[in-house]
Amino acid sequence: MEKHNWPWSIAVVPLLNVDLFELANNHHWQTEYGIKGWAEPAPQWMGLRGNGTDTELDWTLYGFQTYYALLNCGFPLRPTAGTANGVHPVPLGFSRVYVQLDEPFSYNAWMRGLSAGRSFVSTGPMLLVQLDGKWPGHSIPPLTPVGTGAAGEGARRLIRLTGQTTSERPLRSIECVANGRVIATIIPQNERTADGAYATRLDSSLDVAITDSSWIAVRCWEDRPGGRLRFAHTAPWQFTVAGRRNRPRRQESDWLIARGKNEINRNRDVLPAAALDEFRQSLSIYEEIARRAIDAGP
Repeated sequence: MEKHNWPWSIAVVPLLNVDLFELANNHHWQTEYGIKGWAEPAPQWMGLRGNGTDTELDWTLYGFQTYYALLNCGFPLRPTAGTANGVHPVPLGFSRVYVQLDEPFSYNAWMRGLSAGRSFVSTGPMLLVQLDGKWPGHSIPPLTPVGTGAAGEGARRLIRLTGQTTSERPLRSIECVANGRVIATIIPQNERTADGAYATRLDSSLDVAITDSSWIAVRCWEDRPGGRLRFAHTAPWQFTVAGRRNRPRRQESDWLIARGKNEINRNRDVLPAAALDEFRQSLSIYEEIARRAIDAGP
């Protein structure tokens, strides 16, 4: 999925086995942010300005929160990036994805790593981090609960975050996101390196509650002059709890269903019956997922 706010984007996810989501896309420009007020607006619960495209930050968070909603539905999307160099005023490789390889470099090895989610996307910072010694994309095995309770019954678990960030300018923050919510914010050290960059070494414990199958990702923010920003975002680590699937928040599932219904109504007098049936099939999948949604605040 390249653009999360195209009218039809949400509908294709459950139908076409979509496996990649462009978290850093070709509307992230090195020059001044320039494309505003188009396509499907962000829902109010995302807390964004305007329709979600008014500023570079709003556009970025609109993409993040759409991605999180789909992950919470259980779709195994891995993050990727692209620039549309030659179409937009973006240098080749400005938005990019890095893949960790455990074998010699080759095209096939890189694609296997991307497919496995051993990756992070970036418009600037380098974000090389592990959870419990595992690169992004791994499933974390059951850990010793902190306090009482077992997996699926409100267990709290300690997870170790290690690694390093490097950036051209000082980072503002490093954030750990679990099921779409920031659960920990780390203030970067921003130590100056011999090359003139800024580095932060990470070694900390996260105390998290894991009741249903869940995911955790790490992201960081680098402020730039003129209110601009750069960011990096890992693929998620997965925590699978037997018999307890990922669960979207009610506001997420309601929004995804509304997107599907809007497309059916918008195309009712335009598309042939077979195409409309595809939209209906997609809608029915989201409606089924909504049966396990949780009622939770923003």
